[in-house]
Amino acid sequence: MTTTKTTTGRVYLTAVDQWLDSLPASESEDFKEFAEVTPSVIEIWVYAGIVGYEGTFNDLSRWIKMKYKKLNRREILNSEIAALHSDIQELRMAITSGEIKGDNGCARLAALEKELRSHIETSDRMNKTTDKRGLILAGADRVMREITAIFKDDPQFAEPIENAMNAVWSKVYSEITS
Repeated sequence: MTTTKTTTGRVYLTAVDQWLDSLPASESEDFKEFAEVTPSVIEIWVYAGIVGYEGTFNDLSRWIKMKYKKLNRREILNSEIAALHSDIQELRMAITSGEIKGDNGCARLAALEKELRSHIETSDRMNKTTDKRGLILAGADRVMREITAIFKDDPQFAEPIENAMNAVWSKVYSEITS
């Protein structure tokens, strides 16, 4: 990890900390709160871009991992799917070898297969939702960056555009998270 010392004498462990310190306190706190409660690093990255973060994705991702523990729900679900699949194979072999009676084994097998299908459906739904949200947020981010670039040399539009972008961001985010 590299440290950065500014002309004011402040020392920052990450570029993200330096960026957060440059924001108004309320925006910095809002961003930290968002980063804490949002499971998706991509969504945090998009939000950071809207608030003016110009650093790298890797820097932000490392900062998030240092500051906030994120539960990898996909990884957990995929490991459960693999374990259920393995349990089903073992149960089938036990039924075939006669270790477990057929009627008992069939009932357990049906329950395990039903649970496996449920896990697979949940995984598919989770992937589709995440992909959809990521695409929507990435599109909104791109539009906002383009508008900012178009009007960057016209100071009379700076504040209204920033206010409009914040309002649009809030609306889009509330729509896709509800």
